[in-house]
This record gives sequence, structure tokens and C-alpha cells, in this order.
Amino acid sequence: MARLSQFHSEDKKTNNAEEDLMSKFDEYKNLDKAELNQKLFEEVSRQKRDGSFDYQALENMLEAIRGNLSESDYQNVKRMLELLK
Repeated sequence: MARLSQFHSEDKKTNNAEEDLMSKFDEYKNLDKAELNQKLFEEVSRQKRDGSFDYQALENMLEAIRGNLSESDYQNVKRMLELLK
């Protein structure tokens, strides 16, 4: 049987993930499209350098959310992913 402390630690993980997400949102929310693209390409370059870039994971995520995107949004993100290869 699970212990109460296990559930509590899961809550902490969820709270940390939410805090991280909100922190990132706050960091990027006022950037224009050009600035966002620059940040994206900088991050991808960093990940490629350190070997942590996972194109397949991004492609899988896009396919998983495809039903929630308009066809034009899907195509735009797909084109962006192609640029990241």
C-alpha cells in the first residue's frame, strides 16, 4: 500500500512543474515573434551541443496534440520543426 509521504512527494513534483512552467511563461510572455524565435534557436543550439536535443520527442508531441490544433497551426509548427533538424 502506498504511503502518505509518497503522495506528498508527487504533489511537490507537480507544484515544482507548475512553478517552472509559470516561470518560463513569465520569462517569455512579453517577447515578440522574432525574439521568441531567437530564444528557440539558441535553446536548440545549446541542446544540440550538449547532446540533449530530441527531435523525435518534439515530433511525437506535435502528433499527440495535433487534434487540438487547427490545420494551419499544425502546419506552421511542423515547418518550424523542420527548421530545427
